[in-house]
Amino acid sequence: MKHELESKYEEAIRSRENMKTIIQNINDGIIILDRNGRVLMDNSAARELFGIKEETEGKKLVELIDNYDLLDFADKNLKSFTRDSEEITILYPQKRYIKCDAIAVTLSEDEEVLIILMKDVTKERELDTMRREFISNVSHELKTPLTSIHGYAETLLDDDFSDVEMAKHFLSIIEAESARMSRLISDLLDLQKMEEGKTTFSFEEVSIAEVVNYVARIVKPLSESLGVDVSVSCDTEAMVKGDFDRLVQAILNLTDNAIKYTSQKEKGEKHVYLSCEVKDGECTLSIKDTGPGIPSNAIPRLFDRFYRVDKARSRKVGGTGLGLSIVKMIVDKHNGRIDISSEEGKGTEFKIHLPILEE
Repeated sequence: MKHELESKYEEAIRSRENMKTIIQNINDGIIILDRNGRVLMDNSAARELFGIKEETEGKKLVELIDNYDLLDFADKNLKSFTRDSEEITILYPQKRYIKCDAIAVTLSEDEEVLIILMKDVTKERELDTMRREFISNVSHELKTPLTSIHGYAETLLDDDFSDVEMAKHFLSIIEAESARMSRLISDLLDLQKMEEGKTTFSFEEVSIAEVVNYVARIVKPLSESLGVDVSVSCDTEAMVKGDFDRLVQAILNLTDNAIKYTSQKEKGEKHVYLSCEVKDGECTLSIKDTGPGIPSNAIPRLFDRFYRVDKARSRKVGGTGLGLSIVKMIVDKHNGRIDISSEEGKGTEFKIHLPILEE
């Protein structure tokens, strides 16, 4: 009998330890409470969600967690002892959205426990927010030029065209707004294809100097028309594994922005510097300007879609708010990284770091 009791006891201990191991390895948070609100079992995911570092077994939930929403949810379901579901927000140790499910279970010998399952749905909520913001931004970006096009077209339809200059002016506005919409849709499609992996990158040996000099030739007419000097310093023979056209697109986007925003400066030097250097196995491409600069609080959001530091100025130079997002994605596809440094009133510098091919 003693031997049998010992065997059953060992089996019960082993079964409990196995159950603990299983629960500990579940990614979702789990807390099991008795009818008095004391913790019978939990897992590391639940402790991590609420920043619990002490022993929990045998303690009341209210002693371990100071989140009112979860305590209220647990208390409500301990009283009603039914299945329930609710989403709560926790702020510490970081803001998260948690979907809680309460499951009332009656064990053998009429013992009742409440199982609370907690699933972190923060990413889903953030994606929902991003989706709503994206739809709102696209709608706004399209609505503005469409309103202009509709207004000027309506005016022209009611006009007798006696004032030819005015008609030409209205038509030039319609053409400019149409071009802006076309750029926006083109950037949107480009970004979507890259995200979905549908854009083909033709990777080959590419000369960095060739990319920089090619961009310099493209922007020369623009810089001359806007009165901005462009200096190029890139005589390295460094080669990278990349897509020539996409690298040109990224550098051209940054250089084009630098020239246009620098041209908006009312006084002082108007200069853009294109340079490259090789160090520690990587090539650093620099696009530096003497423009108005970027506020430090805006830098972390520069690569967000449709984010603009100055909306009026951005629209004035023809920006869609998607260019930097595309640049970031191109750089990522080349296993590179991009840094920004800026000082208001003095200028901005973008640095693209790309791994070079060893000879």
